[in-house]
Amino acid sequence: MNQHELEQMIREVIRDMGGTGAKAAASSQPAGELNVTAPDIGALNLQETLYVENPINRDAYMDMKKASPARLGVGRAGPRQHYKTMLRFRADHAAAMDAVFNDVSDGTIQELGLFKVKTSAPDKAEYLMNPAAGRVFDPENEKLLRENCKPNPQVQVLVSDGLSSTSVEANIRDILPSLFQGLKGHGLTMGTPVFIQYGRVGAMDAVADILGSQVTILLLGERPGLVTDESLSCYMTYNGRPGMAESARTVVSNIYKNGTPPTEAGAHIADIAKKMLASKASGLDLKL
Repeated sequence: MNQHELEQMIREVIRDMGGTGAKAAASSQPAGELNVTAPDIGALNLQETLYVENPINRDAYMDMKKASPARLGVGRAGPRQHYKTMLRFRADHAAAMDAVFNDVSDGTIQELGLFKVKTSAPDKAEYLMNPAAGRVFDPENEKLLRENCKPNPQVQVLVSDGLSSTSVEANIRDILPSLFQGLKGHGLTMGTPVFIQYGRVGAMDAVADILGSQVTILLLGERPGLVTDESLSCYMTYNGRPGMAESARTVVSNIYKNGTPPTEAGAHIADIAKKMLASKASGLDLKL
């Protein structure tokens, strides 16, 4: 396929997708000067989009799609996937990659008044390749925590990028005010809110040990998938310490606009924190 054929194919694809400028580009643009505006294919709601041509029962198909975020009814072109399906898959994969490899901006951390520390992982590559490095802190960051954070709080709130900076950026501005208001409404005292760069779930146990918190709450960006890159999870422990069993953690997951709304999740997490302190338990020992 030569350059002219490739450009012509791109114009036809964008025209089929409803891109602006495609008609003019197809008739007036010289070769090598492709100038069209394509719609954001990642913004299409897959649960409302059916690519199967001439379905026997469209209504039943759409009811099935609304019941699941799975890629149903994506259509095909002969034995191959439809080009729209392929483009959406690549767009969602790119978004997931960005969520993993990008960092939460310093502007967001400062805006929310979070004290920033870093685990022993020196960079993102080491963090991804060596999970253990994201569970502990070096002496310098331990010292920063001890010198800048309130000791022995009832509730210690932590935020970490985890495996999705996108989920933190998308949800944290809504969930933190709701959580703080809920904790205050229950009469609970909070420690200094902390942001942990390159943090794994186990980092919350190290912080609990360093600061002596009773209830520790970690809001963590979860591993993104091809359905969403915005899912945030909350891990909670009572008297958490390094080496504790995973069954001792209470988890609230799937926090994002199409799951548990962040403002609702914040209030719910505050209620759980109150029950933890009253029951002196978390995880499987906590009866909710």
